[in-house]
Amino acid sequence: MILVEEGQSPLILCLPHSGTDIPKPVSARFNATGRLQADLSWRLERLFSFSADLGLTVLRSSISRYVINADRNPATPLASATDPLAALCPVTTLDGKPIYQDGEEPGPTEIEQRVLLFHTPYHKALRQQIDRLMRKHGAVIFIDCQSMRSNIKGVTGKGLPELNIGSADGASCDADLRNLFVGTLSGLKGLELGVDTHTRGGFLINSFGRPERGVNGVTLLLAQRAYLRHESPPFEPDKAGMTRLQEVLTDCFSSLIDWAEETGRERKRNSVEARPGPAAPEEASGSSVTNDGDATVSDAGDDAAVVEADHRSSDESGAEPPQTEPDSGSGPPAKQEASPGNEKPITLLVAE
Repeated sequence: MILVEEGQSPLILCLPHSGTDIPKPVSARFNATGRLQADLSWRLERLFSFSADLGLTVLRSSISRYVINADRNPATPLASATDPLAALCPVTTLDGKPIYQDGEEPGPTEIEQRVLLFHTPYHKALRQQIDRLMRKHGAVIFIDCQSMRSNIKGVTGKGLPELNIGSADGASCDADLRNLFVGTLSGLKGLELGVDTHTRGGFLINSFGRPERGVNGVTLLLAQRAYLRHESPPFEPDKAGMTRLQEVLTDCFSSLIDWAEETGRERKRNSVEARPGPAAPEEASGSSVTNDGDATVSDAGDDAAVVEADHRSSDESGAEPPQTEPDSGSGPPAKQEASPGNEKPITLLVAE
């Protein structure tokens, strides 16, 4: 299920890994490790409980990332299922522990079904929200919000900084926005910041981030020690840590909103100024623009449409932008591989 809380500011929070729902046909095949779901972005919806105060749009999936990872290319090959950094439908935890009972891993037909049921609707919902806010503001920021354990063997190296920003090395967002984001989170006591190191962003910001069109995508990856008492079940929130992080992020997001609103106004002004004048006086009398707002909304809508077309083109080609996020894969994607030996009867995957 896709959960959308619509706000009116130009900032969207995407939470692709905070869902805990697992369809019964899948959960029945998990082992004890899989049922723990240790790699979810635990309690992020609680951390961002201030979103309504800032008018933020929040887009969540209720489905666990162990079912499908909405931040991966749907054309990821089946062979990547055993690579925790690249898997679309993982069969191991991030530190390589199996999550399924022996022989119960999903095959290509089941994975295709999961894409149709859970992955595609999430991306469609994000396109709709970007479109809506582009028409309103002329510029949009969406933040792919994730969290993970601070120390994961083979993933986080010497440890994950409390705050991590990924921007595809600056390709998914405006340079001024990136500098603002980094500046507001730099130098905070007890909160180390990593920039395009532990995460550079996954499929979401690479697919939708079109800064030249006014659509800016950034990944925000949090170390769970920054707001949880324990990075293990039951993943209890740390009241003091969560309060402090909420204050930091509220200030940060407020600055980003101001930037996006000003950028959108500037884009609209430039669009109106760039419009060609009427060909002749008699034509002007019937088509002159008397409402600047109406005229500029059309321009913003054109940008949103181009962004959506670009995203569709990327999906159809099967090409995936580079991904070097800790839990994302790298290298060129391939078409889904058939594996008859791994196929089994499929029950409709509806989460309950």
